[in-house]
Amino acid sequence: MIGSGKSTTAERLAAKLIGGGATAHAFNEGADDHPVRTRSVDRLLGTDEGPPAAYAAEQWNALADRCTHEAGTTIVESTFLQNTVMPHFTDGEPRAVVEAVFADVAARLTPAAPLLVYLRPSDVASAIRRVHAERGEPWSSGNYAFVSACAWARRRGLVGERAVVELYREWERVVDGLLPTIDSLVVVDPQRDWTAALTEIYDAVTAPVT
Repeated sequence: MIGSGKSTTAERLAAKLIGGGATAHAFNEGADDHPVRTRSVDRLLGTDEGPPAAYAAEQWNALADRCTHEAGTTIVESTFLQNTVMPHFTDGEPRAVVEAVFADVAARLTPAAPLLVYLRPSDVASAIRRVHAERGEPWSSGNYAFVSACAWARRRGLVGERAVVELYREWERVVDGLLPTIDSLVVVDPQRDWTAALTEIYDAVTAPVT
């Protein structure tokens, strides 16, 4: 979810891995050298939209191949769920389509033995209000407008804060059905104790693959 701590977690996890003597590279969602390009990020950054081939699913195969042949840990922030799978949900596509997109990417990544770390708020409404207060204007109004205009919200007649809160509540239910199908770790409210959250993620990332 927006403001759940994805960027901070990715950066701090990479630093913790490197500090422990490992090799790690964290790609934030807007990185120029990001290994996976998505239409969602291009729109977020105001970048000219590329041809369909620019967003081909084969990018995930290339990422998996890169991870299996290079040492260290590659961390990609937001790209899988938020910027590849979730747009199908906000566009109002059937849940079966959302699940199929998730399964396709997961299958492509299988050779790299990926771990999906999901940062979950314990209270969606409170988390939405917090991040909007922290980021302020014009971001806050822009995000409310963006969500209110998406197909999911329009079909339900939802606008403003209520649209954002209800969208993420429903998304959490969708995620509950996706996570059991891939090696994943759910961390609730990492902001409450960054040290404990990072330790939990670090231990999961460095555990031997079985």
